[in-house]
Amino acid sequence: MCLVNTSKPKNLLCDANVNNCREVATLLRGCSYQVTSVGSTPEVIYVLNCEGASIDIVLAEADLPMANCMKILKYITQDQELRRIPVIMLVARDNISMIAKCLMHGAVDYLMMPLGSNGLFNLWTHVWRTRRMVSIN
Repeated sequence: MCLVNTSKPKNLLCDANVNNCREVATLLRGCSYQVTSVGSTPEVIYVLNCEGASIDIVLAEADLPMANCMKILKYITQDQELRRIPVIMLVARDNISMIAKCLMHGAVDYLMMPLGSNGLFNLWTHVWRTRRMVSIN
């Protein structure tokens, strides 16, 4: 079991594969994160519109069609309030070109699937960096 600081960062998880989504959500909760799970780009946008202020991290499946990945990244990076949210891509295979495109369009990191608790435990560092940058400015 992972232990994270008591602020319990809230993750928005997007994975079209229901089983993967359930598995990742369980791992995140095991690391003391809050999780909202969705299965599509429109659902990501809906949750961001409703709960954007409370979302700390977006984890998005990079194996969605490229247009969907780019739509999520574009939506977040072009919104003044949402751009503070780090986007981390979940990559099921070693696809360097997909990783590079996502990073060039605003993703801050990526994680290779299948995930383990160690990789997920460190997600809070992205939240800490973001909160630190906001407090400095």
